[in-house]
Amino acid sequence: MNFLKSFNSFNEAISGTELVGPVGPAYGDTGLQNKTLSRSQTSVLFSEVDNKFYTQDEFHQKYNEYLKLGGQPIDGESYPRFNLIILNKILYFINGYN
Repeated sequence: MNFLKSFNSFNEAISGTELVGPVGPAYGDTGLQNKTLSRSQTSVLFSEVDNKFYTQDEFHQKYNEYLKLGGQPIDGESYPRFNLIILNKILYFINGYN
C-alpha cells in the first residue's frame, strides 16, 4: 500500500502543467529560420522526356536498365555523373526513341 501512496504523490507532482523551455514576457521573439533548400543541396532531376522527377537512386536504376537492354557504358564508368543530359539519353534509349 505504501507503494501506491508514493505513486499517487508522484502522479500529482507531474500534473502536466509544467513549463518547458524559456518562456515569459522578457524572453523575446524567436522568428522562423529559413529552412529552404538551395539548388546545390538537392539531388533531383526533372526530365521532359517522360515528365517525371528522378532521384539519384532512380537514375542509377534507369542506368542499370539501360545497360541490361544493351546500352553502352557512358563515359566508361560503372555509374556516370548524375545530370540531365545523361538521364535523357538513357530514357530515350529505354523508350525506343532515336
